[in-house]
Amino acid sequence: MFKYNLPNGGLHARCYINSNGEIKFDPPVYEQRYTTTIRILEDPCWGHKFKKVVDFGCAEMRLLSLLRRTEGIEHILEVDIDENLLRSNKQRAEPLVSDYLNKRETPLRIDLLQGSIDTAAEQLLNVDAVIALEIIEHLYPKTLENTPKNIFGFMQPKLAIFSTPNSEFNVLFEPLLANGFRHDDHKFEWKRSEFKDWALNICQQYPNYKVAFMGVGDAPPDRKDIGNVTQMAIFARCDLLDPSLHNELLSSKVAVDCGPDADMRYKEIFTVDFPVYIDERSKDQKILDEARYQISRCRRIDRYFNCDLRVYEVPLIVLRDYIENIGATMRELLAVLKENDIEVKEEHIILPEYDEDDFSYRQYDDCYDEDLGVWNDAGYDETGNDDERGACGGYSHTKGDTNYDAEENWD
Repeated sequence: MFKYNLPNGGLHARCYINSNGEIKFDPPVYEQRYTTTIRILEDPCWGHKFKKVVDFGCAEMRLLSLLRRTEGIEHILEVDIDENLLRSNKQRAEPLVSDYLNKRETPLRIDLLQGSIDTAAEQLLNVDAVIALEIIEHLYPKTLENTPKNIFGFMQPKLAIFSTPNSEFNVLFEPLLANGFRHDDHKFEWKRSEFKDWALNICQQYPNYKVAFMGVGDAPPDRKDIGNVTQMAIFARCDLLDPSLHNELLSSKVAVDCGPDADMRYKEIFTVDFPVYIDERSKDQKILDEARYQISRCRRIDRYFNCDLRVYEVPLIVLRDYIENIGATMRELLAVLKENDIEVKEEHIILPEYDEDDFSYRQYDDCYDEDLGVWNDAGYDETGNDDERGACGGYSHTKGDTNYDAEENWD
């Protein structure tokens, strides 16, 4: 076992009894399960991004809208035994108009696959994370028995997240259905001790894994003894927690006997690749483009203008975060600036008062005579007073009611 806590203090949720005596959760429990799952996947404690993720028992694919926006994920397998359910909800996997207007910077493929959680299929190779929310209680005994073989023996993901109802909480749901459970398709509902025994037994069979437990959906304040409405187990492969593994990982070509349909392919219902923006610029070109954009922005900020020298002095540190965001260093930035004849002196980029290609500045100090084809001196009215000039005698960045210094934070 290992200890795990959600980052940033966990979820903020509440449980209450409404005026009809019904127990309610805010937000709803299914939303809490989804949010918890995404926060686990995004937790930097793993030191790893999970690129390929499978969502077993995806049903109507409600979790998919969050998964497709989760940082690092590039391939999502939506797997369910019900082919009709997958087909009727196929539109949830399709890109939106916004996905075409604002293309991703990393690839994303979504596969809808009809298959069982206990079947070792070729598509499951190299999966990084497994999600199995509220599915094991729907499995027949033989399927439940074979499930760990498929996931921890064949797939060997870095992370696996399971959730299932906590039967101790059912005292607040009475009366239950005729089968004695919360759902008419449930084959069982476990107490916390039973779920814990099942998870720990998996870790004994597959010592490359450790497990942590947590709950979702708090009980009312006076019934904390019954635990949460949903119990969750987080299986982490040991190399996520420390550098070593207990046993060597099986080759991706080795299939484990996980049932009668082992080593098969799931039936493919639908596959889509999301539109992606491919930036073909060289690294130096990206640095130069970013530097020029930030330099142009800084020309609108008065405090960078040296009135005595009639130049802009932009601190290099202003560009640091932008440069690091594209994976470059300050040393690389200096090299690109030098190569493109952009002057740097004492940790400052030195810019002329006007950009040669920007006539928007010159119009306040000069006036172009179209008939003569020349620029004439301007900027003073007939009384000899400064017109449109700042304190330094040059162009003022504040004109009328517009304060251009505010543009510093536009990006």
